[in-house]
Amino acid sequence: MVYIRLYLVLSLSTELKKIIERERVSYPDKEKLFMVLGLLLSGRISLGKAAELLGLRIDDFWLLLHDLGVKYSIFDEEEVEEELNAYKRVFKSST
Repeated sequence: MVYIRLYLVLSLSTELKKIIERERVSYPDKEKLFMVLGLLLSGRISLGKAAELLGLRIDDFWLLLHDLGVKYSIFDEEEVEEELNAYKRVFKSST
């Protein structure tokens, strides 16, 4: 059982390495980057923790996400709507 699991992990790792290496990313350890991205996008870690794990400042991590075409928001849809409404109220009252 352990041997089968180890073989699957090694096999998957080899296939993933090929895919990951094709990506043009300005981060030296692509495997770590994509593992951290998976944890971030699945909600297992925060944006700050992801940046910390990669040894990046948060603003540099945001730029990296942008370069990768990853759309990530710290707000859910309801929070975005609330923020937009607040923004409209503030700017409507200032005119």
